[in-house]
Amino acid sequence: MIPAGRGRMGCALLAVSFLGGCASLPPPREAGQPVSHETRDELVGRLQVHQEQIRSLRGIAAVEIAVSEETRRFREALALKSDGRFRLETLNAFGLPVLIVASDGNRVVAHGASEPVGSPDGCELLERLLGLRLSPATLVRLLAGLPPRRVGPPVFASYLPGRRVYLLEQEDSHWVQRLYLDLSGTLVGGEIWAGRRGLSFDFTQVRDVDGIAVPMRIAVTQARRPVRVTLTYETIDVNPILADQFFPSPRAGPAQSGGC
Repeated sequence: MIPAGRGRMGCALLAVSFLGGCASLPPPREAGQPVSHETRDELVGRLQVHQEQIRSLRGIAAVEIAVSEETRRFREALALKSDGRFRLETLNAFGLPVLIVASDGNRVVAHGASEPVGSPDGCELLERLLGLRLSPATLVRLLAGLPPRRVGPPVFASYLPGRRVYLLEQEDSHWVQRLYLDLSGTLVGGEIWAGRRGLSFDFTQVRDVDGIAVPMRIAVTQARRPVRVTLTYETIDVNPILADQFFPSPRAGPAQSGGC
């Protein structure tokens, strides 16, 4: 079962947004030193293996959302699957859920004190709950400590000596994703942009959980607004068996893998 716990409303969801469209160019990448094709391929291969290692995740986390001068804090129980399904329970002081938000990877349903609210477009309901637009699959990947977009070629690579990190950048016509890896090849943060709109994220306190590197602290900052969300896992279980009844019954069609 999903672990129990308590807090506050749909703010409980990570306030991250991936915005579709490309009205203008993103900020230029930081200048760095070129790396060999072998180094680039090794870094990309490491990320590709890592993103396949995490099939599900369950945990309890302390969440802090800072908007301008206001900060909200609460606890959240999470159950995630790599296909974009998730279940988030905002917990009260007694460890009981006061709000449940669940997704089949596309549509999202919220259960609280009032009648259940659902939408076939997960982005739409997440925007209503958060004031932000992101797909269920993007939310799941960030909560699991993975890049918003799946990593694959073609990828630009360089080394940033001032920060002692490698930079991997990939893009299509609508977005640019920049990932930062430490000298061991562990993902420690990144950015994703749609034009000048985007977010940055930091993965810290990385812990080895059953041979898989998992960040225990995830911080996300939105570029357009003064919003910073920090999630710190108190307990975490990687690749648990999660019963299908935790999630809404899936409908036909693939999960939304990118922005809304």
